[in-house]
Amino acid sequence: MHKIVAPYSSQYKPMNIVRGVFGVLLGGVLWMMAFLVLARLLMLAWPEYGVHAHTWMSAQIYDFTALMSGFNIVFWILSEVGAGWLAVVIAGRRQAGWVLAALVMAYMCFMHLYYVWNSLPWWYNLLVAIPSGPAVLLGSKLAESFVRGSRGTTTVAA
Repeated sequence: MHKIVAPYSSQYKPMNIVRGVFGVLLGGVLWMMAFLVLARLLMLAWPEYGVHAHTWMSAQIYDFTALMSGFNIVFWILSEVGAGWLAVVIAGRRQAGWVLAALVMAYMCFMHLYYVWNSLPWWYNLLVAIPSGPAVLLGSKLAESFVRGSRGTTTVAA
């Protein structure tokens, strides 16, 4: 007699769910911390950037130059790629990257397309908000080969 097994039943074991939640949470933490660390490193290398960053943090006055804004955009994208990568590596499933991408993009779109829209240049807001979700998904995609290789089998679900 054949045993009947529900499709995808192994995906919904409690430990898999916990790993997925931890992957999303730690990916989110990395996302914020990575941006702050990269900005802090740039402050050490370029003190004028630090002056402008302090002005923004203390008085909400945006006086970054275009080059400084470009660094901020790159830092956000790098942190999003890293967050997506970490979420999938911890969860062992690509769905964690999709969840994190949706959360990050929702937050960035709310912040940059609504909340601080009038405080920052329009082009900066668009270049920070719109690529946020795709950048997290890129990190998720980059993690797939790492997850496959470290476990010997394909564990990342479609």
